[in-house]
Amino acid sequence: MDNRTVYDRFDGCYGKVTGRSRAGAFLVLDNGEVAFANKFAGLIPGTTVLCTVLKPAEKDRNTLVSIDSVLEYGTYVA
Repeated sequence: MDNRTVYDRFDGCYGKVTGRSRAGAFLVLDNGEVAFANKFAGLIPGTTVLCTVLKPAEKDRNTLVSIDSVLEYGTYVA
């Protein structure tokens, strides 16, 4: 294992929205992990957020996070 931080349940972290679906937003956390946030489909990719880990990553599932605060909005490109 490398020296990256591994987040556990209820840890706080920063993330950047990379994509979205009807169900929520996909993020990359500050340690490089891919995560998913339910019910945040309205966030534009590039948005920086503060989030809390609800469920760590498992075999075929991404880390589940809850977004607590938006730090910087991404720019919308049509």
